Amino acid sequence: MQNQTLEERIQLLEDVEEIRKLQATYGHYSDKGWNDKSMYCNRIGELFTEDATWECEFLGISIKGREEIIQTFEDMDKAFEFYMHGFSNPIININQNRAKAKWLLYLGGTSGEKVNLTYGSYDNEYARTSGGWLIQAIRLHVSKVLEA
Repeated sequence: MQNQTLEERIQLLEDVEEIRKLQATYGHYSDKGWNDKSMYCNRIGELFTEDATWECEFLGISIKGREEIIQTFEDMDKAFEFYMHGFSNPIININQNRAKAKWLLYLGGTSGEKVNLTYGSYDNEYARTSGGWLIQAIRLHVSKVLEA
């Protein structure tokens, strides 16, 4: 930040905040199961670029494109009654119209009588579009799943 103008520094802060809000909205649209909250499968696609990817080796998921992402979330919506995402410790690096971020994930969920607590991390990529920042790629790394 040393050789940046005040306007460039403000833009960087605005970009970081928009990416934080985008990630939080992703969690909000993915969550379901309390206070009549439903998973917003019909809105999740709005957060991704048309050619976005979503990968998780642990789950055997490697999909590309907004429509496949929406379909995958619809399938997950049928499998789980409750989801609650928590993201923390963001490390966000912006390079003009592209950004990369690392997040820690805390995810609680239920399916039938099973309760799952998942811990992991995200390595995400974002793209600045004419409509603002969108998710270009999600790579979920699951480190621990506890079931009860």
